[in-house]
Amino acid sequence: MPTAVIYARISQDRTGERAGVDRQRADCERLAESLGWTVADIYVDNDVSAYTRKPRPAYRKMLDQLRAGGIDGLIAWHTDRLYRSIPDLSELVEICDDRGIDIRTCKAGEVDLSTPSGRLSATMFASIARYEVERSAERLKAAKDQQARAGKFRGGPRPFGYQDGGLELNEVEALRLNEAADHLLSGGSLMSITKLWNAEGFHTARGAKWTVTALRKVLTRARNAGLVEQQGQIVGPALWPAIFDVDTLHAVRAIVSDPSRRTAVSYERQHQGAGVYRCGICGAAMKTIKSRGGGRDYRCAENLHLSQRQGPLDEYIDALVVARLSLPDAAAALHTPSDDPDVALLQRDRDGLQARKDELAGMFAAGTIDGSQLRRGSEELQQRINVLDGQLAAARETSPVADLVLAEDVAERWTHLSADTRSKVIDALMVVTVMPIGPGAKRADAHVADRVKVEWKR
Repeated sequence: MPTAVIYARISQDRTGERAGVDRQRADCERLAESLGWTVADIYVDNDVSAYTRKPRPAYRKMLDQLRAGGIDGLIAWHTDRLYRSIPDLSELVEICDDRGIDIRTCKAGEVDLSTPSGRLSATMFASIARYEVERSAERLKAAKDQQARAGKFRGGPRPFGYQDGGLELNEVEALRLNEAADHLLSGGSLMSITKLWNAEGFHTARGAKWTVTALRKVLTRARNAGLVEQQGQIVGPALWPAIFDVDTLHAVRAIVSDPSRRTAVSYERQHQGAGVYRCGICGAAMKTIKSRGGGRDYRCAENLHLSQRQGPLDEYIDALVVARLSLPDAAAALHTPSDDPDVALLQRDRDGLQARKDELAGMFAAGTIDGSQLRRGSEELQQRINVLDGQLAAARETSPVADLVLAEDVAERWTHLSADTRSKVIDALMVVTVMPIGPGAKRADAHVADRVKVEWKR
């Protein structure tokens, strides 16, 4: 009795239930029974296209078994389940022709690769299948372009921050995205947000843990500002509601793309005085180390000659900062809104440049300008857009000091800041120097105020 293998494949399985490949498999098994063939193995590629260059693991294993010999027949539901390109067909012809393997399908009958006419027919079917896929891809792209310019949701997985269908907000996720943008614009890092969300079990729209890359991608989407982006270009307003405003989007994009800020992605201070407090002997920055009795100490990063317990020192500096920012003159002395740039004017200028850039693309499509004119004009406009993006980022990046000054309760607001943000405030307000203990003084008995020198900057 001839021995055969079955191959089944479906390009998309949106539900993950494998219904399509299971139906193919059942039909192929019935065909094998009618032919009197014994099925040795069944190979299945689920949710894998034969047209793209992505590997088909089960298909490759099947070809290896056919090469090894001992197989008389190959059964598939249709020829387009096996191949949709000439290279795939050529490889299959070589293997099956050399080993005399018969190919039968449930819907397209017998595939005879042993004769020139049979191979010609198979090649024609492969070419037609490829043409159909390419035409389908063109129609799909045209439809998505039209949907994009109309501001419609173009399908796909649920976007983080929105409900299924992409047109209504997921209030919880939208709030967290707003908080993440504010944190980033206040001097925080992507890494700190990633760690916090993962620790809270707050996952992506697909239920996965966050990575810095995934968070960066989600935060910089034009969708968040109620805009539609197509092939890297913002093409207009969307039908879905915005999570934050356009200024915030440009500021976030400028910050995460600035090479000088890349260290903030992977590093954020875990202790407010690390790298900020100074050694009173050599002037070097202080770092934190574990103390022998538990807890942590600040110690000179360059030498072992000076250290101070972390808890009492941080508490002392906290009290000084809160007291300074609670004074009646704090708002006038530390916050100067009159010096802030006109964000609306910057945004208007940027929108005008972007409109001119889009107009150039339209002129190129209409044949009014050539490729070199398009490239030169686009590069010049993009350079000016990049400058404005940087100015918008600077305008939107809130000063941690100003944020505290404007808080209703400075002490409560201070307790909710991250250690990294507190360090920025301390560094902006004062120079903290830890002085050595005098002769004969015991470290445990020395009050922290007696060995800390504070010089106010503001």
